Amino acid sequence: MASRAPPTIDRQSTTPFHLKLFYRLNNYHHLSDFAPASSSSYSSYNGPTSGPNAIRARSPPPPQSSTTHLPPHLQIYTWQSCTLRELSQLLTSALPTLLPSPSIGTRICFRLIYPDTKGAATMGPDARGRYLARDLGSVVIGSSSSSAAHDDEGDENPAPAPRGMRLQGNDADKTLQDVRFVIGDYVDCAILPPLEDGSVAPPELRNTHSSLSRRCSVSATNVNELT
Repeated sequence: MASRAPPTIDRQSTTPFHLKLFYRLNNYHHLSDFAPASSSSYSSYNGPTSGPNAIRARSPPPPQSSTTHLPPHLQIYTWQSCTLRELSQLLTSALPTLLPSPSIGTRICFRLIYPDTKGAATMGPDARGRYLARDLGSVVIGSSSSSAAHDDEGDENPAPAPRGMRLQGNDADKTLQDVRFVIGDYVDCAILPPLEDGSVAPPELRNTHSSLSRRCSVSATNVNELT
């Protein structure tokens, strides 16, 4: 029996929810960095903006000695239909200085951060505040002049991106609903600049809490194929 398609989300009539989008250059954050949020972690980010997926605030980088603040992140109001492409567009538009120059060939990898509810149930108070992670995929920044013949990472419905950029990849249209996001979960992204030889960084990130590698689902691509 075929599984039923998820319900369509009407963004005009559905109330958006709050999402924290964490970001870091070259790697993901360590899971121990995700302490329970507190009111002191919020700060204004040029005031509220309007429109879909509006960015309301951005947290400042925590002090080196701080253990109570969350890592740097954007605070977004969005819907379950939000895609990795949209998250990439929000991140690159709000914080363009995070990207190398030129930015073509940069890979943005995403993973879901969620509470270890099973551990909390079996281990008691000692397990509270622990988080687990699951890889979601990645988006690659290509040139806006890329032709369909060069879109080898499956770009069908490109979202608006900063001038000169095209957000593409097999995972670009994956939604929060697709990855079983639960309101209250976090999304962590790692920004991987192109390699020295001009190729797109492979989707392999050294896990910061074990000897395993974090893998997104897209293979490496030469930056020349994206321009």
